Amino acid sequence: SPEAALFQVPRVAKARNMTEEKVRELVTQNTKARFAALLGEPRVNVLELNLALDAASK
Repeated sequence: SPEAALFQVPRVAKARNMTEEKVRELVTQNTKARFAALLGEPRVNVLELNLALDAASK
C-alpha cells in the first residue's frame, strides 16, 4: 500500500544514501490509482519503484 511504502521512506533513504524527499517522490510516482477510479485500492508498483530507486542512486 502507499501508506506502507511511505512509512519505510526514512529507512530506505538511509540505506540508499538518498534524501527522504527524493524517495518519497519516487514512491508517489510509482503509486497507481484505483482501477476506473472505483475498483480496488491505490497500490505501489514495487518492481518499478525498486528500478527507479536503483537508477536514482547511481
